[in-house]
Amino acid sequence: MKRSPHSLLFAIAMTGQLACSSTDTTTTDAGTDAGTDAGMTEWRIFRTETIQNANLGGIAGADAICAAQALDAGLEGEFKAWLSTIASPVAGRVTQASGPYILVNGTLVANDWDDLVDGLILVPINLDANGVLRSGEVWTGTLANGASYLADDCAEFTSGTTGRALCGATNSTTATWTENITPACSTQLGLYCIEQ
Repeated sequence: MKRSPHSLLFAIAMTGQLACSSTDTTTTDAGTDAGTDAGMTEWRIFRTETIQNANLGGIAGADAICAAQALDAGLEGEFKAWLSTIASPVAGRVTQASGPYILVNGTLVANDWDDLVDGLILVPINLDANGVLRSGEVWTGTLANGASYLADDCAEFTSGTTGRALCGATNSTTATWTENITPACSTQLGLYCIEQ
């Protein structure tokens, strides 16, 4: 699907580390390219408007949350969760784009996949699919290079009671945007969703 280019805004946002919690308003190889660009020029990325404990129904359930929120917002295209389990790194299951990743309002997040996973992004990923600013943290299970966090993953994101998993800080432009701390699986957090 092709879209006309958006005006890209370059902004430097304040970074910071927040503890992952519902009140906030060891690696594997990064994997291989899981998809092709299919003629697209930009790939949108957003933060969910909803929060939930780590019982997401696994990766398929998390992907379904992203797809539903994109559809509700009128965003065409396929969206998957930026989520890794120990056995399945996000880098191995999402498109590694050759072009820019943007927020839904057109603001540039990263120039391409390599830029997205180099430990720094240009702006925080804190807009939902409707372009509404959302605070709070997100489940990722994903290190800054797109690899899986290996210590725990809340039973592959099917448990909301036992264990811990890695989360990201939505106010950050450093590696902590995806690789912050490991809250309990019962913590209510959002997700990042990334276009395919």
